[in-house]
Amino acid sequence: MSIGIKQIAELANVSIGTVDRVLHKRGGVSKETELRILKIIEENGYQKNTVASRLKLASVNKIKFAILLPESTSTSNYWELPKLGIANALDELKEFGVRGDHYQFAGSSSSSFRKGCSQIVIKNYDAVITVPFFEKECNMFLEASKKRKLKVVFLDTEIPLKYPSNFIRQNSHKAGMVAGRLLHGLVGDKGKYFIVNTYNDVGIQVNNKQREDGFRSFFKSLKKDVMIKTVNHPLNEALEITEEMLSWFKGDSPKGIFVTNSRAHLIPEILSEYRVSNTSLLGFDLNDKNLKYLKNGKIDFLINQQPKYQGYAAIKNLFNSLTKQDNADLDLDIPVEIFVREHFM
Repeated sequence: MSIGIKQIAELANVSIGTVDRVLHKRGGVSKETELRILKIIEENGYQKNTVASRLKLASVNKIKFAILLPESTSTSNYWELPKLGIANALDELKEFGVRGDHYQFAGSSSSSFRKGCSQIVIKNYDAVITVPFFEKECNMFLEASKKRKLKVVFLDTEIPLKYPSNFIRQNSHKAGMVAGRLLHGLVGDKGKYFIVNTYNDVGIQVNNKQREDGFRSFFKSLKKDVMIKTVNHPLNEALEITEEMLSWFKGDSPKGIFVTNSRAHLIPEILSEYRVSNTSLLGFDLNDKNLKYLKNGKIDFLINQQPKYQGYAAIKNLFNSLTKQDNADLDLDIPVEIFVREHFM
């Protein structure tokens, strides 16, 4: 087991300052003493006290994070959850000289994201937490970050990028397959299935598409001829029902609705208004609006991707990377958690 600088000093019968000079090769120590200290380190190992070092340096050397996340809207406050986790982690680390600056962009706008990245990269940050919604813009940002030795962690979603990247996210394809299995258990082979996605200015949101692909993969594996229809609507607008969609919903046959994002709460009122019967509904995330309908039985399943924990883990694990050179947890796969109304009874 490695020992600290204080224990090395005691074993060598010298001051802590002498050990520090040897460790950092600052000279001023006799050759005999230096060899004695180095022998103790070789035999016992040396573990730097990162906590003490950070406390000592906190007043002069700050660790500065930039957080660039989508803005909350009237139809979705999902991004308040990772921000809450980030705030908790920053509060825990403030005595170590850690602080964070928040930036936001319009979730449907690649140009808004690019503007936020441009503001960040010209400033003196140590690390950035953001989301990989726009492939081209993310590659540009990673290229600029690499030149400035700026660490970047992406939350929520994983996409292929030009440069090695770190992601704290749930496997969206796997989550889509789980959703397919759950709804199939309620709706069966003879029912109709509907997927509800959102899109931004470059198309369907990446994790929505990955979840849809996983959902369809599950049904493909069954080798059954099942009807699956997709509904795409703008990220920053309410879901509107068309005459074609109403024709899909007609009849008493069982129907399964898979909302690939945190907006499942939009569906029950629409179903009630248009008198759509015999439906089962699944969506993502334990926000207040979703929980309301889960508890009253109008949402059957919610998949939790732990957005609060994602934000918290990003800060804590980046701190460990910057202070201990420990990159082990910069990539995290969040388990697929399933919630039903009985969890809250």
